Amino acid sequence: MEPTIECPNCTNAYPRRGFRCPSCSQIGIPKLYKFLPFNNHSLSLLINKQIWCPKAKTLNDPFELHFHLTDTSFGGIPINQPSVEEAKKAIKELGVVCLSEINNDILMWSHYAEGHTGFCIEFERSDNNKLGNWDHCLPVTYDTIEVPSFDTLQLEKRASVAKIVATKAPNWSYEKEWRLIISHKFANGLISLPAKITSVIFGCKMDDARRRTVANILHRDVLYLEAIQLKDHFGLDIKPILFEAVIGTF
Repeated sequence: MEPTIECPNCTNAYPRRGFRCPSCSQIGIPKLYKFLPFNNHSLSLLINKQIWCPKAKTLNDPFELHFHLTDTSFGGIPINQPSVEEAKKAIKELGVVCLSEINNDILMWSHYAEGHTGFCIEFERSDNNKLGNWDHCLPVTYDTIEVPSFDTLQLEKRASVAKIVATKAPNWSYEKEWRLIISHKFANGLISLPAKITSVIFGCKMDDARRRTVANILHRDVLYLEAIQLKDHFGLDIKPILFEAVIGTF
C-alpha cells in the first residue's frame, strides 16, 4: 500500500508523495535531506549545483528492484521468461537519487556521513521542483517482507514500475527514504540539483576546518545548523548556528 500522510490541518489522509493536501492545500513533507561525507565529490555538489545520479542496480541492497510475475501464460500463450528478465534489467537502468525525510537519525549519520564527520543538506520541496513532483519523487514503502507481485497487464503500468523502485524490506524503515526517479539516459551521471538547498547541518564530529570550507562555498545563501549529541539519550539535537560562528568572525 502506498504510504499516506494525515493532514494536520484538516485530518484528510492522502498519498505521502503529494506535496499539498488536496483538500486544504496544507504542505505535507516540506523538506528532504541528503547525508554526505566530506570529500571532493560532496564539495563539488555544493560548488557546481550538481548531484550524482547512480543507476538503480548499483544501490547497496541486493534485494531491491525485484518483482514476482504471478502469470505463467498470457492469453493461453506461455510467457517468455527472457522477456521478463529484460524488463527487470530495464528497471535497474533507471537513475535513482536517494534522500530522507529525517535529519537526526544516528544510523544515517554513521552510515552516510562518514561517522558523523560529514554533513547533511536540506532540500526544499515545492510545487515547482522535482522533489514536489507527484510522479517522480516517491517515499519508499517498507510494509511487507514480500517482493512486489503483478500479473502481466499490471506490469505494463507506470504505477507498477514505481512500486518496484520504491519498495524495500522493513529492516530499512529507519531511513524514511524517498527516491527521485530519473530516466536511464541520465543515470550514472551528474544532474542539476532537483531543488534549492535551504540549509546545511554539520555532523556532531565535523571539525571546524571542514565547517568553514562548506560555509565559504555557500556563504549566507543557506541556514547553518549543527547536530549535537544528547547527554542523556542516544540521539541528536539539531540546532541553528550563526554563519559568523562557523567561519570564526563576528
